[in-house]
Amino acid sequence: MTQLTDLTKDRPAHVIVGDGITALAFLETGTFAQGDHVIVMGRAATSLGRGAAYAAGEAGTPWRFAYLLNSPADDIDPAFAKWLADKWDEIAATMSGRSPNWLAAAGPLVDAGDIYGVNAPREFYGDFMAEVLAVRRAELETQGVCVTLHDCDAVALRTTPTAIEVETATGDVAYAHHVDVAPGGPSTMDIEGHDGPFAAPSVFGHEHRIAEHIKAGAEICCIGGNAAMLDVLRLCQSLIPDDQIKFVVCAPDGQVPPPLVPRMPRRMTQPNLTTGHETADGFLSEVAREIDAAKAAGDETREIRAGFRAHFLANPLHSFVPDINEARRVPGTLRHWLRGGTRDTIWDMHRLIDAGVVRMVQGMVAGVDHLDTGARVRLLDVDGRETTMDTGFVVNCAGAGPHSVYDPLTEGLLRDGMVGVAPINRGLKVGAGCQTKDARVRFLAPSVTEIGDEVMAMPLYDAHMLRTYVRRAQAKTTQ
Repeated sequence: MTQLTDLTKDRPAHVIVGDGITALAFLETGTFAQGDHVIVMGRAATSLGRGAAYAAGEAGTPWRFAYLLNSPADDIDPAFAKWLADKWDEIAATMSGRSPNWLAAAGPLVDAGDIYGVNAPREFYGDFMAEVLAVRRAELETQGVCVTLHDCDAVALRTTPTAIEVETATGDVAYAHHVDVAPGGPSTMDIEGHDGPFAAPSVFGHEHRIAEHIKAGAEICCIGGNAAMLDVLRLCQSLIPDDQIKFVVCAPDGQVPPPLVPRMPRRMTQPNLTTGHETADGFLSEVAREIDAAKAAGDETREIRAGFRAHFLANPLHSFVPDINEARRVPGTLRHWLRGGTRDTIWDMHRLIDAGVVRMVQGMVAGVDHLDTGARVRLLDVDGRETTMDTGFVVNCAGAGPHSVYDPLTEGLLRDGMVGVAPINRGLKVGAGCQTKDARVRFLAPSVTEIGDEVMAMPLYDAHMLRTYVRRAQAKTTQ
């Protein structure tokens, strides 16, 4: 293979770092000229658009296709929803006979003519992205633009007056005139003992080991009640009958998130928010009243969440709360109020809770101790008192936390001041148009909470949001 240095030393390229939907969006929206060379580098760059979230599953495993999108298909992307409907017969054949029975869960929506509303297996969204990539590469090829997809991790970035040097994990260096950096999120919260004989630091990549404990009849304990926890339940359901599952969730609020349920005809809450709030608390009080009013009018969680998302995309948070430090206090509460999850799995959760198969435990996990035949979870209750709970196997689904770390490239950008850390919410901060300290380098990731003077009202852990802000960044670049 020709080294990147040989390809770019004399004629720097446009480099995109990443392999997920954000990296693909930079390729989709980029403006390139005849003769340009675009190099995409990422761990799975040849499957650009899938990333870790939408990767092709391991063939022959029971849990392939088990993990579902959090939102209905047309909330993710109307074009994806149409793709799903067009390929429904093929998808139904793929999913036939699988456990849990996704086709049965999707049945009422399909019968009502609302395939757009299903929570599709995440791998299918990756398949859709693969087709988007193929179309874009063909377009660029006809324009005389060369696109190289290079499977490698970028670990460092250095700027010089003449070029940007992007170093890979193998020590190769690509020289670039522009770089778009689109990494994933930070690591899972580092909890003492979360990786050991009876614990895994994540469900993803650890399925085989977790599966052995599930099949052996062990109780599975999830730290955290977010989307990854729902994936662990789906993993259990793919392996053993529901009545044999032993499943416990430890979460600070001890609650199951509400399901995002689509209805026909589609509608969205229309928030009526006033501008010029002096404090976050004042603004949040108004938001709470609007949410309560929407619920009283019969709006469901999906409609409320989609309505507020659209409203904040059209009306930045600073138009409601001009003081940036006050605005930074808003998103954490909004995220909790507007959270929601996969309809199929959350309905299964409630059914299994009623059957005594699933337990919800309120508390913050302080650590995991490994015993001879299982694990002991140390919990802090709401008053800070420590209790313990013995279980079979623990999976850390807690998401990011105070001791989480980023990929090496992002950590380097933080050390060099290319990307900042926002006060109060501690998310990542970039300039207008996603520019870093060097205007030749743009950066966008789910962990970004500020772009220029705009504080993200809702988190960017959302394919639609990420793709929207890439389009906006490109529009600003070409102004």
